[in-house]
This record gives sequence, structure tokens and C-alpha cells, in this order.
Amino acid sequence: MKIKSILFVVVACMLLHPAATLANAPYFTFTIDDSGEPIWTQDAYLPAGIVDGFNIIEKNKAGEDENVPLSRPEDLFIDTNDEIYVADTGNARIVVFDQQGNYLRTIGKDVLSRPTGVFVDEEGIVYVADYRKEKIYLFGKDGKVLKEFGKPDSTLYGKNNPFKPRKVIADKRKNLYVVGEGTIQGLIQISQEGEFLGYYGGNKAGFSFIRYLQRIFYTKTQMDKLNKQLPPSATNVAIDREGLVFTSTIATRTNGIKKLNVAGKNLLKDVWTTSALEDITIDDYGNIYTIDSFRGRITVYDLEGNILFIFGGNDVGSQRLGLFKSPSGIAVSSDGRLFIADKQRNNVTVLKPTEFTRIVQEAIFYYSDGKYVKSEAPWLNVLRLNSMFDLAHNGLGMAAMKQGDFNKGLEEFRVARNKTEYSNAYWEIRRVWLMEHVSKFLIGFVLGIAVIAILRKLYRKFNIGKPVVDGWKSFRNLKLVMQLLHSFRIMRHPVDGFYELEAEKKVSVFSATILLVLLFLVRLFEIYQTNFLFADWDVQKFNIFNEFLRVYVPFFAWIIANYLVSTINDGEGKFKDIYKGSVYALSPYILFAGPVAVMSQGLTQLEAVIYSFLSGLIVAYCAFLMFMMVKEIHGYEIGQSIKNIILTIIGMLIMVMLAFILFGLSSQVMDFVHSMYLEVKYRVQGI
Repeated sequence: MKIKSILFVVVACMLLHPAATLANAPYFTFTIDDSGEPIWTQDAYLPAGIVDGFNIIEKNKAGEDENVPLSRPEDLFIDTNDEIYVADTGNARIVVFDQQGNYLRTIGKDVLSRPTGVFVDEEGIVYVADYRKEKIYLFGKDGKVLKEFGKPDSTLYGKNNPFKPRKVIADKRKNLYVVGEGTIQGLIQISQEGEFLGYYGGNKAGFSFIRYLQRIFYTKTQMDKLNKQLPPSATNVAIDREGLVFTSTIATRTNGIKKLNVAGKNLLKDVWTTSALEDITIDDYGNIYTIDSFRGRITVYDLEGNILFIFGGNDVGSQRLGLFKSPSGIAVSSDGRLFIADKQRNNVTVLKPTEFTRIVQEAIFYYSDGKYVKSEAPWLNVLRLNSMFDLAHNGLGMAAMKQGDFNKGLEEFRVARNKTEYSNAYWEIRRVWLMEHVSKFLIGFVLGIAVIAILRKLYRKFNIGKPVVDGWKSFRNLKLVMQLLHSFRIMRHPVDGFYELEAEKKVSVFSATILLVLLFLVRLFEIYQTNFLFADWDVQKFNIFNEFLRVYVPFFAWIIANYLVSTINDGEGKFKDIYKGSVYALSPYILFAGPVAVMSQGLTQLEAVIYSFLSGLIVAYCAFLMFMMVKEIHGYEIGQSIKNIILTIIGMLIMVMLAFILFGLSSQVMDFVHSMYLEVKYRVQGI
């Protein structure tokens, strides 16, 4: 009997005290590489317990003690003493726990109505946003009301603008930043005396192509009847130790997270976010944590907005620790533990960082502080555990650069696909190489020119080298070689070149086919030889068959569509003439794309304009020759040629649509035939 009593007491204590047993993660953890692909990693955080408030005992109206657990908590904040403040919205109070989840005190029980946001400054003053009362309350350490602010009495605020505070923070000067429901102008900024200071860090309306077309074609009256396209309002706000304000915005993939300076300018660029950001918080090292209310996912960023980890998930009925029903708030303690409020499960889940996360955070701490050499050891430990962690390669690259090992830095930045730092490392390598070899290169260049000049004079005076020259002339006069060299004739004199191609049969289908094969080979050479800085593709993910289709399908679609259109519009060109002319029109690419790719190997991002200009020039010259081909092959005037090209492009689009339709129908037919086959097979087996 004594043993049963002891067991009963132990079980009761376990139920009353927040769970602290470390559990296995019921979710996967991954990060995102530079191309947007997920990379699986070790678990970053593991479930460590819950805080549900079942240990809260309060007096009811009758003066009796009763248990009042959390009800629909919508926000939480952890102060400098690691005390956890929970906006217990359903119970109209702020509940304070210690870092172990033990209940400490209640704030605002008889004052608040629907608290949805809570913040505590360094002096211990508690700021609460009450949505129902439309006020901001300031409580002292003893829980007494110090101040309360309602709707700002200012014409600048707007007479008809509502004041529905959802979240609140305060900076070091005690100025308040309030997230108001439906406040599209930005955060509401209020001084410590309650004076309206203005709107801060507002979002911008996103670009809409449909709206753009409406502005072009609609009249002013029609535009006035349309609903105005308004920017989204922020959903939450946080502030870091340096006083920089962060906002999160729901229903947007661009600027979903903002890091605002004093002027309200966003310091983060191109940060990938989910579209349902519910809350945001910042730790002591500047790392950013967000929670997604739709998928229940937590995303961890470093201070520059690079994704470190994504994990978490929705609870679909398993009741597993670490999954969420409706996450509404996130906070981080000084020891790195995450606290996530769930307003549907009426609790706060505690997640504990793993050893892998500790190593990553240590490396990031040194890296962000500019101590690249000191970060090398932890980055190596990170790669030992996960070789696909791109940020570790960035860290090792910076450490190598700091130590003067630019070749190693170059390789690390290439693995991490960090083009900016790769360019910096290559610039250093090129500078050293030029200092060592530029004199030799110049001497060799001058000697080469001198040798060529001497050989030319010797040939003219003494016929030295005549067999070589005669051999080259004989080779150049071969029919196939002359046909291939007609590319230069077309590039120099396109009108005469295309006329000779059609009327004088200076080229053949065979020579055009050789050039068409060379076109694909040049494309492969360009893919593998273009400098990593200027390539918008990943060689490691390159598929030669897909590239084959990408080159030849549009080419032959152009030929077929152009032939059909020109036949209807009295074009003179035959199918084979269009084929030959189209191939030869691509001569600039066949001849110069390879050399430009090789040249790009010696450029950095500072000389990107050179590569862009030459690449654009090749494309423009090919387009010009294609236009001249249509004009000369079909005997069109300029207007007719433009019309023919437009109709050809439309024909190509129609062919694409038909191909999709036929592919879809063929798939359905194949599925039908397969199902019929299985049906017959099973019936035969049954017999």
C-alpha cells in the first residue's frame, strides 16, 4: 500500500510539473540551398517539454482556490532574466513562468480584456496590446498599471483609422511600435508620453500584371470602380539588442521579413519566407526565428537572412510533442531553447537545441563577428556532420581568404555558390598571376607578331612556306569547306549571302546539318566552360538530353511554323532553304559563343558588363540575321518580314499548346489501354 501511495504521488507530480523529458523529433529538419532545393540536415531542435499552466492556482470569485490553465495563448516574450511572459488571451491575463516552466505570477487579471501581444523592456516594464479594449497597457514590476494609451489623438494618424493593437514592442528610448490590425501604412509609432510619432516601415503593394494591363486599357472611371490594391499590414514585430526593428508579414513571399534601420529601410535582401508568418523573434546573437501558422514550421535564419534550419509540422491527431495545431508565438531563451505558444492546444512547447545546432551557432557567432579564422574549427565540425551545409563552406572560404589561401577560398565559395566572394577570391588570384606573368605575356605577344610579320615577308620574297599556303588554299577550295565558310560571307554581307544561299546554291543541306550539330556541341562547350560567375545553370545538375531538346525542339518548331506561314503568305522559300538559312543565321553563336565562354574564365564580377555585352551582341546579331534570312529567302519587304516572324512565333505557341493537349490525351489513352489489359489479364487468370 505504501508503494502504491508513492507511485501515485510521483505520477501526480509528473502531471502537474511541465514535462522535461527529451523526445525524438516527430519532424524532419532541412535547409535551403542557393537554388531553392531542400537539403536534409540533422535534427536542429528536439522536443523537451510543455508549459500548460496546470500548476496555476488562483482565487475565484468565491475566494476558493482553483486551477486555471492557459487558454488560447496568442503571444509570449522572454525577458533578460529568462522569465517567460505569456499573453493568456482566453483568460484575459499575462502569466509569468520561470525558465523551468514554474508559475511565478499573474499580471493584469482584472484590467485586460483580450491581450494579444506582450513585451518586456530591460527595466522590467511590461507592455501589453489589448485588442478588445483598443489600448496599450504598461505594467510595473509589481503588476500595477503605469500608463495606458488609446487611439492617438492626431490628425496625422487619421480620424477614420481604427486602433486595433495586436502586437507591441518598445525601443531603448521607450518609444512604442504597435502592429495594428488593418493598419496598412506601417507600424504605429507612439512616444512614451502617448504622442503619435508617425508610421514606420510600411509594406508596399506587390506588382500585379493584371493590374498593370488594367491601368493601360481601362479608363479612369473604370479604374475607380475597381478595388484598390493595398499593401499588406505587418503581422508581428520584434527588436534586437542593437535596437533594430524586425517585422513579419503574412501572405507574401517577398519582404516577408524586414530588418528596419532608423529610417525604416529594409536591411535584408531576397530572404526566402513562407507565406503564413505568424511571429518573429531575435536571439542575443542576431539570429532570426519565425513560426508558420499554416504548416507549423519554424525557420531559423542567421543575422544576414541566410536559412539555417526549417523544421516542425502540424499535429493531425497524433498528439506528438513537437507538433502544433495553431502556433501563435515564438520566443528564445538565453540558453537557446525555443518556446512556441499554441492557441489551439492551449500550451507552450519547449524545444531544446541539439549539439549540431550548438556547433553551427558557435561558428556563426565567430563568423558574424568577423573572426573568420576562429570560426574555421567549428565550421569543419559542421561539415564533418553535414557536408552539404553551404554556410559552412562560406565560413571556410572566408577563413582561407583571411589566411591568404585564395585558391582554397575559391574552391569553398564555388561549392557554396557564393558568386560575390568567389569573384573577390579570383580577383586576388588573378592579381598575383598578372604580377608574375604579365611581362612574359607581353614579350611573347610582341614576339608572336614579329614572327608572323617575318614569315609574311619571307613568303613574299622567297616563297618560303609556299607548300603550306598552297595546301591551305586547296583545302579552302574544297566544296564542303567552301560551304561551311559561307558563314563568314553571310555575317559580312547578309543580303548577298542569303541570296547566294538560295539562288546560287552556295550551301547544301549536308553543310547546314554539320553546322547544326556544331551548334549543340558549342552549347555544351559554353555550359561547361562559362565562368561560374556568369552561368545561370548548375553544371552538376545538367542533363544532356534535356539540353538537346531545349536546343533542337524550338529550332525545328521555328522551321515548320515559318514554312507553313510563308506558304500561306506567298513566301518564295522552300522548306530546305528555310532550314539552311535558319542554321546559317545562327553562325555568330556557333563561331563566337565558345571564345566568349573561354574569355569569361578571366573575368570577375567587376567586368561582368563585358561578358553581358558580348553575349547580348551575339544574340542580337543572330536575331538580325534571322530577320534578314526571312526577308531574302521569301522575297519579302520589311513590313512583310515582321508580319511573317510574328505569325511564326504565334504558330510555334499553337504547336506547343497542341503538343500539351496531345500528350495529355495520349497519357489518358495509355492509362485506358493499360487498365483494359489488366482487366483482361485478371479475368483470364480467374478463368
